[in-house]
Amino acid sequence: MRRAAPIAGLALRALAASALLAGVAISPLAARAAAAKVPKPPRGLSLKAFELTTFDGVRHRVERGRLPVPEDRTRANTPTITVGFVRLRATTAKPGPPIVFLAGGPGIPGTFLGRDPATYALFERLRAMGDVILLDQRGTGLSEPTLQCVSEAPLPADTFESEDKMAIALGGPVRACAKMVRADGHAPEAYQTNANADDLEDLRRALGAERLRLLATDYGTELALAAVRRHGDRIDRIVLAGTRGPDRVWKFPSALGLHLRRLGRIVASDPRYANDLPDLEATIRRILDTLAWNPASVEVADAKTKKKIRLRVGPVGLQAALWSDMSDGSAASVLPAMVLSLARGDSLLFARRIEQLYNTLGSGVSVMAIATDCASGGSPERIASAQEDGRTALLGSVGNLFLGPAFCELVGNPNLGAATRTPLSSETPALFLTGANDGVAPFDQTEEVRRGFPNGIHLLVENGWHETLPAAAVQEAVVEFFRGEDVRGRRLILEPTRFLSVEEAKAAATKSLH
Repeated sequence: MRRAAPIAGLALRALAASALLAGVAISPLAARAAAAKVPKPPRGLSLKAFELTTFDGVRHRVERGRLPVPEDRTRANTPTITVGFVRLRATTAKPGPPIVFLAGGPGIPGTFLGRDPATYALFERLRAMGDVILLDQRGTGLSEPTLQCVSEAPLPADTFESEDKMAIALGGPVRACAKMVRADGHAPEAYQTNANADDLEDLRRALGAERLRLLATDYGTELALAAVRRHGDRIDRIVLAGTRGPDRVWKFPSALGLHLRRLGRIVASDPRYANDLPDLEATIRRILDTLAWNPASVEVADAKTKKKIRLRVGPVGLQAALWSDMSDGSAASVLPAMVLSLARGDSLLFARRIEQLYNTLGSGVSVMAIATDCASGGSPERIASAQEDGRTALLGSVGNLFLGPAFCELVGNPNLGAATRTPLSSETPALFLTGANDGVAPFDQTEEVRRGFPNGIHLLVENGWHETLPAAAVQEAVVEFFRGEDVRGRRLILEPTRFLSVEEAKAAATKSLH
């Protein structure tokens, strides 16, 4: 186990994918009072020329920023850490408030998602309104320290045999990483959403900006909402794509089961699968039953040792894949082929998916991601309901694995308290975007948050999944909203997902091996 170099590795994106796995009105006066309690950031904001290369190989001249902030603002003698970011300078002579991009996970750096050409195209358009800042939240990417560790030992061959064995296999690396972080003089429990929100306020003041605009996705939406709660009079407007509202960290497995049924109806309407896979849920249930009494033996390639090994895989292996894939349009395009071929006794596609999970989880851990989620936690009622739900739900409770006491204890049992989980009310103009096929942050869940924003607009992205920002139609709505235009009632329609046939999926899997 060793600490990862800043911005390197991006096992943290993998970890984020595998982690799946009484209203409070905020008046301007209350927001100003909350902001006044935050100490001034240490001096030393620095900016220098930097080159950001997107995944298509294009190099973009930007600026790299570093801002020293207190690690724990509740302690007098706390270490100073550095929040890193990339700034795209405004292209207008009269820029508006800076637009700060908040990535998800938690644990995914904004500078990493900024390397996606489609997403970067949105940032380029937003520069016409103001500076665009891709923030690497504390503990990630360009920020220092990074609370990500690279695992050097392979995971046990029985990691996916059961939830208990999976927890044991992953607990070791988390324990070692947390110990390493503490040995370096840092406190994992200081890496949480309120601290991230206060980092944003420090950044605003360091930049000399009167206000900020926030563009957020996934966990970044929870952070954006926390910033509104704590510093609302300094937030001009927000865009939230795939909203994670208050008290939504703990997932209800049965809700994902409902999403599985919706997905099943979409699959059944596809000519490729209408006859062979008319009931996706029933087929998955039969496969899980089979894996329970007869775990699969699949051969995978270990990315560390470059050797082939055999893994023993029970129901939790398929459940983990489904938790991760069902709201990801790219992964979902292969899902019917994997399920159908597995039902026919062909485990090739299933083995490739387990191989991805094995190497992803085995590549390293982000203590920041675990500490942040544990600190957000959940109300006692929600936790108890989610745990009970997981005992009987088709997809089990693997999606809440890293929220269990065993993992939260390793990062110091951080807890932001009940006040952070209460509904939020704010006059801040907000645009909410929800993919129609998003099982992680479905429309009705986002609508609960939107009701607290009288100046909020909620748009459904038809045929969209959890990640909608790369879509051109969505970007147009985002740009217009930040310009102050009324996008209410806008209809956003994406091309339907094309599910690969079994033969196409196998050909793609075979090609990726070479």
